[in-house]
Amino acid sequence: MNRIPKSSNSAEAQSRISLAGYLMVAAPGVQDTVFARSVCMIVEHSKNQTIGIMLNLPLAIETGPLWEQLLEGAAKPANAATHLNFGGPQNGPVLAIHNNEQLAEGGNSAGVYLSAQTETLKKIAQVSPDHCRLFIGHAVWRVSQLETEIVRGDWHILPATPDLVFADEHSMWIKSIQSVGNEIIQAATGLELLIAQPYLN
Repeated sequence: MNRIPKSSNSAEAQSRISLAGYLMVAAPGVQDTVFARSVCMIVEHSKNQTIGIMLNLPLAIETGPLWEQLLEGAAKPANAATHLNFGGPQNGPVLAIHNNEQLAEGGNSAGVYLSAQTETLKKIAQVSPDHCRLFIGHAVWRVSQLETEIVRGDWHILPATPDLVFADEHSMWIKSIQSVGNEIIQAATGLELLIAQPYLN
């Protein structure tokens, strides 16, 4: 069962639902080598394409040289983000996902924000938001491809809340899948807690 944003029941309104600012959580049965056990934040969902950032694939790359380049040789601030994440197989600029509304260039109403402009990234390094992740690359779905995958059951949709977006990368998928299960159980029974399933570990 997939959770999607509530909207009008009319066919026209349904076709215009935007998932930008939501999370896609790969279903347990997904075997794709890139997307298995992945959590992806949708940053664009239009009639032409969908763009997402994979959140839970940290890279073994230290960010010191990147910050040095962005800060034009200045030393990396002590609390700046210390590693990069793989955002997807398509090339793109460095993207920061953070919780500092004053430096937001995009994001959602739940307190998760996006920034990619060099000048903004410089400020993010200096003020050190409480939560900040850096990403290289992104994923793209062509027209109707994502909708087909959702209907097929490959993805569950959840609000992109800070507790999920900034969760530890190694446990983010399990935490997100449990959130999906909690919503389903609560809707069906009124219970609010899903007991952790060992087979998901």
